[in-house]
Amino acid sequence: MSGTMKKLAAAYAAEVIKNRRYLHAHPELSFHETNTAQWIRDHLAAIGIPTLSGITGNSTVGVLKGTQPGPSIGFRADIDALGLTEMNDLPYKSTHPGTMHACGHDAHTAVLMAMAEIFASHRELVHGTIYFVFQQGEEFLPGGAQQLVKDGIMDRIDYMFAWHAAALEKVGTVDVADGVREAAVGTYDIKITGKGGHGGFPHKANNPVIPAAELVSAINLIPALKCDPLENCTVSVSYFQCGVDGVANVIPERVSMGGNARVLNTDLRDFVMKEIERLAKAICAAHQCQCDVSLVYGYPANTIDATCNDIFRKAAASMGLTVLDNPPVLGAEDFAYYAQKKPAGIAKLGMADPTGAIAPTSHHNPCFYIDDEKGLPLALEYMLTVYETALQELM
Repeated sequence: MSGTMKKLAAAYAAEVIKNRRYLHAHPELSFHETNTAQWIRDHLAAIGIPTLSGITGNSTVGVLKGTQPGPSIGFRADIDALGLTEMNDLPYKSTHPGTMHACGHDAHTAVLMAMAEIFASHRELVHGTIYFVFQQGEEFLPGGAQQLVKDGIMDRIDYMFAWHAAALEKVGTVDVADGVREAAVGTYDIKITGKGGHGGFPHKANNPVIPAAELVSAINLIPALKCDPLENCTVSVSYFQCGVDGVANVIPERVSMGGNARVLNTDLRDFVMKEIERLAKAICAAHQCQCDVSLVYGYPANTIDATCNDIFRKAAASMGLTVLDNPPVLGAEDFAYYAQKKPAGIAKLGMADPTGAIAPTSHHNPCFYIDDEKGLPLALEYMLTVYETALQELM
């Protein structure tokens, strides 16, 4: 690394922390990030970065053309928060009860904005074009990335990069393992209708709980009986609703149940979803119950491009970061839609207190916490270095 990026990151350290804490205090739910989007657009306008027209909803794409030829490189930050009430006692805790940045998207946004400010002030460092992609709605299907792809941004971008806060890993680490990193996900909802009646006369009713109970077992057996045991596949029944709590002598008319499937293989995810539908209809037919199945095919499996990962590793090595090779997870990430179109990579940067004095907390937790004072300046330096390394490798 030349040293330029390190100096620039240090100069913007206080700014990136301040902006992250502002965003943390003012979270907004997926596809409702109106004020966050306006904050982003105002900042980009103030530093002279124009934005693309024709971008849907609360997503914003800033465009910065350099003074020298080079590739078109995109950097993405997701901007939405989660439906949680924050339990941390922090001076910058969420001011919106029931909404919290509990996945690090505030940090992603603050770092990307700092990158935009730095490159806007130092256009001589920009070769080709940089696209600053502030994306709405990562946490909620159908995801903001899919719409941005439909809006055509990947027709403009040659390579897409991003980072994600890894709250359980210490500051100074980066996970850039190859291959599939997150699962393909799908959700299902099943409504089973029978015939309600008196608990003392079951023969005059048609209890929908019976086929529903069979279906719970059948769905949970799909990974064991229908999938290659070497594949990572999980299917969950997440809700099961029927009857009235405490009313024991009424056979219900209807059962509502549903859950999700998560697989590190998009084609296998599709098979599992169809198998859930097949089982539901077959079991309900055997019990002469009506069955309505709704399937939602969510994000595809997220596969990291080898060239992007090589750039991530070289950037980490130049900074002396510890490179991790963690196994893939069955969480989902709509960054996968970008990766379906062009070479793309997302690195996971450790954000836990490196001393261990503050116990780390997992994502999507009301006590979610990252060490922004140590972690964000390093994340900014890393992503600046990723850009510098990308130019060296791709030109």
